[in-house]
Amino acid sequence: MAQRKGKIFYIDTNIALDYATQRNIDTISTIEKIKEKKWKLTSSSFMLMEFFDYKKDAIFISRALDKKWETRKILREVNNKKGKSLKESDYNSIEEWYGEFKQKVKKLDFYDFLQDSEDWELAQQISLKSELSAPDVIHLTSAILGFYNKKCDFFVTNDELLREEGGKILKHMSIFNKFEILTMADVKKRFFSRS
Repeated sequence: MAQRKGKIFYIDTNIALDYATQRNIDTISTIEKIKEKKWKLTSSSFMLMEFFDYKKDAIFISRALDKKWETRKILREVNNKKGKSLKESDYNSIEEWYGEFKQKVKKLDFYDFLQDSEDWELAQQISLKSELSAPDVIHLTSAILGFYNKKCDFFVTNDELLREEGGKILKHMSIFNKFEILTMADVKKRFFSRS
């Protein structure tokens, strides 16, 4: 069997958002270096839903600030939109925003890693035995399944709780030394420190 060339990094939603919003220069430069090496990025299809939620919330918050709402009201209402806050043009702009992101990042593949009851059982066990939120559990489980299926080599997140709790799960599963959870700074230091 031929050995796969290059590395594959499973990215958490916060990494994708850092790149899409250009809010973290280290993430942007490191992803650009990953692309230059022709390495790949992957994530769960679930990441796209979180990605879209972020943009919907950003639109809602921007409008609330324009209306001079106080912070408590914005926080209370942001998850209580009930389909009244976005227009068709907003959905079109979200789609355009995603298209621009996809065009810039290029080598990002999406998979539905949780495909059957065994996969979901693993997610449930991780949820039961950790302090992680459901979205973080879905990403960690997806990355682990991606590792088992040779679709990723590393899980990259800047979420410290996810990294810490995930490390405990990997140790419990006896894959800690084979599969790692890295921050983008770790990726930069390990693979691009001479660049």
